[in-house]
Amino acid sequence: MSNSQISNLTHLAQAAPLFEPFTGVFDEAALRQWIKDELTPLPNTRFLPPENIVHIISGNTPHAAFQSLLAGLLLGVKNRLKLPSETLLDFETSLAQLPSELQALIETSRELPDHWISEAGALIVYGSDSTIRHFRSLAPLEIPFVAHGHRLGIALIEVPSEEAARLAAKDIGEFDQNGCLSLQTIFVENPHDFAPLLATAMADYEKAHPRADLGPSEHGAISNLRHETLYLAAQEPKKHHLWHSEKSTAWTIVFQDTPEITPSPGNRTVFLKPMAQWPGQRSRGVPPRSFQNFISQIALHPFQERDDLPSPRIFPLGQAQRPPFAWAHDGILPLRSLVRVQTSDSPTS
Repeated sequence: MSNSQISNLTHLAQAAPLFEPFTGVFDEAALRQWIKDELTPLPNTRFLPPENIVHIISGNTPHAAFQSLLAGLLLGVKNRLKLPSETLLDFETSLAQLPSELQALIETSRELPDHWISEAGALIVYGSDSTIRHFRSLAPLEIPFVAHGHRLGIALIEVPSEEAARLAAKDIGEFDQNGCLSLQTIFVENPHDFAPLLATAMADYEKAHPRADLGPSEHGAISNLRHETLYLAAQEPKKHHLWHSEKSTAWTIVFQDTPEITPSPGNRTVFLKPMAQWPGQRSRGVPPRSFQNFISQIALHPFQERDDLPSPRIFPLGQAQRPPFAWAHDGILPLRSLVRVQTSDSPTS
């Protein structure tokens, strides 16, 4: 570990309160352990960090920005962050509160300077698949390229209960389903019995934590889904049903007795499906590859250790938006993915 990295550890530990709402709790010891876990070299090897990292940040939540930046600062390199043009407005305010030693390693822009990509030592991209393909085509072939596309979270609830409903409502409501960790589909035993419990829990969550204001298009997407569900329910009442907030789009539960998984319009809208429709139900828990590619994480209730679920993250229901510190987003180790390994061969006799 270089002297600059050791200095950064101290400064990052001091700045922990700014990061912790988005990264989880950490101190200097946790930072040292993170480096040890990911960057302990093998004999005759050492890790070479990039000279700089360019971060392309999406506008959903500040989590990606803080988590990505934390890794770059821990490596002690220059970090250039392309921020969304109209969102994450408080992010730069938070950066101004960092120690000056860390601020010196950070550059932000709402527009992407032409030279950033060509000079990048590593590139991290958050965004849609089309955004990722665009930057992959621009990035120098020799640099590390880390992509985090749009994903969705699901839950498997084998024991429906009021407690399960409360935990699910938290995972649905927190951050209004913005981001790839949001719970969008629940597979549950006895969904028609569970739905009223979930409806009550979501109404309670809305009272305690009102949803953010929406634009006309966001309201329209939820209203369109509700109208479509009511139409399908009239045609096939056993396969479709709807529960929702009255006189608002504050929360919506859509029951579907179908195996297809579709993205939710967000803003506290969740799909409810019978456990029998879980794509891996007939293959001991392992869904087809086409399904796995879109899953960011799987919540379990009750929680038990399982090795038959291919999701990058398995966790207890109620903890969707609170992954552990230094977690492997999309199954990618954040520090290891950004460095190169240099080997030094010993002389042969």
